Order: sequence, then C-alpha cells, then structure tokens
Amino acid sequence: MSMRYIKTNVCLLLIASISFQCKKSLLEIDQTIPTRTVENYYQTEAEALTAVIATYTPLQAMYNGAAWHLGDIMSDDCDLGGGGGGDGLETAALDNFTMDAFNPIVSLMWSQCYFGIYRANLVLEKIPLVPVMNEDIRNRSLAEAKFLRALYYFHLVRLYGDVPLYTNVISLEDASTIARSPKQAVYDQVIADLKDAETVLPSSYPADEKGRATSGAAKALMANVYLWMGDKSNAAAKALEVINSNQYSLWDNYAHNFKLQNENGKESVFEIQYRNGNQTFSDYGQGQKLNTFFGPRFQYIVASGGYGWNVPTLNFVQSYERTNPSDINTIVDKRRPSSMWMPGDTEDSLKYTQPASLVGSPYGFNVRKYFVPVYNTEGDVGGWSCALNVPFIRYSEVLLIYAEAAGKTLGKPYIDQVRARAGLAPLADALSDQQYLDAVFNERRHEFAFEMHRWYDLLRYPDENYFINVMRASGKTNILPKHRYMPIPQSEIDKDPNLTQNDGY
Repeated sequence: MSMRYIKTNVCLLLIASISFQCKKSLLEIDQTIPTRTVENYYQTEAEALTAVIATYTPLQAMYNGAAWHLGDIMSDDCDLGGGGGGDGLETAALDNFTMDAFNPIVSLMWSQCYFGIYRANLVLEKIPLVPVMNEDIRNRSLAEAKFLRALYYFHLVRLYGDVPLYTNVISLEDASTIARSPKQAVYDQVIADLKDAETVLPSSYPADEKGRATSGAAKALMANVYLWMGDKSNAAAKALEVINSNQYSLWDNYAHNFKLQNENGKESVFEIQYRNGNQTFSDYGQGQKLNTFFGPRFQYIVASGGYGWNVPTLNFVQSYERTNPSDINTIVDKRRPSSMWMPGDTEDSLKYTQPASLVGSPYGFNVRKYFVPVYNTEGDVGGWSCALNVPFIRYSEVLLIYAEAAGKTLGKPYIDQVRARAGLAPLADALSDQQYLDAVFNERRHEFAFEMHRWYDLLRYPDENYFINVMRASGKTNILPKHRYMPIPQSEIDKDPNLTQNDGY
C-alpha cells in the first residue's frame, strides 16, 4: 500500500462547471463534507490543504486513461494488444496514427491538464487570503501549486505545441475566448514556476506526507524541461544539483522500484499516487488500472482477469543487449524480467508460466512492470483499483539527464552507473559524440520501458525527422510530420472561436 500524506475530506473543483462536487482524492479521505462554493471555501488551513490535494488528483486520470496510450502505444515500444476487433478503437487510432480531433484519449489528457491548472490557479489566488494559517505551510502550499501547474503545462506543450496559457482563475466566458500562446511562452512559464517552487519546497517529508512535491522534484523536472528546450547547460546544472543533494540513490535491484512496499522510496523523485479500493472501473477512480489492462489477457494472474493491452513489440525486445543477436532468449539486461513477460517466465506462487502466444500478443509478450498478483488483495481488489503508484521521475532519470546534457566526457560515469545495475558493461570510451547520444537514448528506452517516456524521447531527438523514421522502420507507416503534435480536441475548438487547430487535422 502506498504512503498517503493526509487523511482528510476533499471537494474537487471541476472547471467544466466551475462548481464543487464531492469526490475522493488520491489520498484516504472521509466521505462527509459540506459542499461550499469557491468564494467561501478557503477559510481555514484545513480547507486550504484540501484544495492543494485536489490539485494533484488529475494526474491519476491522466495516467490511467491517456499517458500510456500516448507515451507507449504510439511509440515503437508497444502495440495495442487486447482482444482485437472493436476492442479499444480510440487506442487503435493512436497506435495506427489515424487519430483525429474527436479522439477521447487526446481529449482526456487536455481536459485533465487544464483541470489541474485551474485548481493550481485557485490555490495561488485563494490561499494567500486564508486568514489564519501557518506561514510555512501557506508558502509550501503555494510552491506545490506552482510545481503542479508547471507539470501540467509541460504535458500540454509537449503534446499539443502552442496552448492557451493563463496563470489566474478565469471564468467560462474568458475560457471560451482565449487563444493559444507560443510554445516558448509556455516553457518560460514552466521554468518560472519551477524556479519559484524549488526554493520553497522541502527536500523531504515525514512518512505520512510522502508523495508531495519536493525541491528535488522541482529541480529534476526543471532539468527535464531544459533538456526539451535544448538548453543542455542548465539541464546538466539542475540534474547535478539533484545528484549532489544526496537525497536519492538507486535500488540495487531494478525491480524494487515497482514494489508496493517501496513506493515513494529512495529512488523515487516524483510518482503518481494511487490507492486500493473504490472499484469504479473508471479512469477517475482512486486506484490505477494498469495492473489489469497490462496483465496477460485472461490468464487471471491479476485482478479482473487481465486484458493484455500495451503489448511490447518484437522491435523493442530485439533492442535489448544479448549474447546471441539472433536469439531473444539470450538477453543479458537484468531489467527485462521485471519489465515484461516473455514466454517461459513464471510466477511461482500462482504456478503460472507465460505461454508462447496469447490473444493480442502473438509473441507472448506482456508488460510486467506494474504487476500485482491476484492473491494480493491489499494491493488490488479488482475493478481497476490497484494501489501501486506510477513513477514519473526516478533518480535514474536524473542520472541519464545529466549524462546526456553534460556530454560524454563528464556524463559517461553516470550512464555507466545505470548500466551497471542492469548488469551491463560500461560504454566504450571511443564512442563518437553521435554514438554516445544514441547510446543514451537507447539506455533510456530500456531503463524507462513502459513508463510512458518513449514517444517523448523520439520527439525531442535532435533530428526533427527522427520520430518519423523510427516509427516507419518499426512498421507504423501511417505516421506523418503532423503527428509531431496531437490534434486540439474538437470539443474545445467548438467552444472557443479563437482556438486554432494544429496543421493537418
């Protein structure tokens, strides 16, 4: 069971109606609370803290209902899988690059990011006015809101390019007239928010509050943003600040990152919080659905049977280092067994052996990284309600950001550190700069397999045609230059005449 930082009540603000609706947050909460309006809700410290918690919750729906479709299935690492036919048509459209502006997954990511931004802006507007509040908690709460606002905008600008940018609470009328701001303005705001947040957020929290944003999370996210902006100097500097803080370290065993008992552990910089229960069969529940959706299809080793989605591709499996290039059963990378199922893999307590093929998985491959076995009902009681958190930034990513941004001379020891844990030899000293860059990207592919990073790595590679070439080589030939950005949801354009569509949609 993942750690939760407060037990309280929460009413989540819904931007669609600009009203309150009682709903559980990512934390354990009681269900009774008087519903109040935005204007009179922020009267006490407890209410202020509840509002901060509500600002985290859109992340749960994003990572249940959109992040893995966009980050994994659209990439060369995964295909849809599942039952075929009409199973997951909206996801199949992403997999095949036939998506349009009506795709519900694309819309979910957009709407949940803006829910989060709206809530962050409310926190930043209302909490300074709370009459009686511990000043340290007030300042920390404002810093959390800035971190989260930056995080939501970072998701948006990478996926959609130019997006509406606002840092105040706006009405529905204003929201229906706002135009898109240039990408650079969005990135500038993200950096400004993270600079403010890093100076105020604590480096760590007590056990019952783990999961909140820390100064290390702000610095690590800033390093990632700088990398996206092409500012390697600042990316390296921020990553090095996190490294030199001595707040984080690698688990000796890669698999320990994905165990319930290790959530918010020593390698975790920031992760999406989930908890067991509620059984909503919904993207908007308190638990994550990845355990059920990624589990081998109807093998009943996970709660609710297993749906077999997000299936690793043969292309991905063949990219692992192995002793015999023609035999995928000779993979030497220690990360593989905890990342994915291959035929012959076992789960001894269930007396289960992965078959040679399954419906939706012709090679017998499935994602294992979020596996919680069916007998662990404290971890997953079913109904898409798994308690296992989903990592967003791990310390190994900080090491690889520094390795990439600092270049071969300074960075190589840091990628070698990541490789050593995987049982791999250090990179060769004689690599050219281009070979070294490709080695870093390849290392990221395996270190963060099925953590929803791959598509974004393809996009930010220095060659602007790289993502097209890689995807076409993997067999996804429908990809076009327009797919650098997702379509702006048509439902949003219909409401806002000033909102333009991305080219080609």
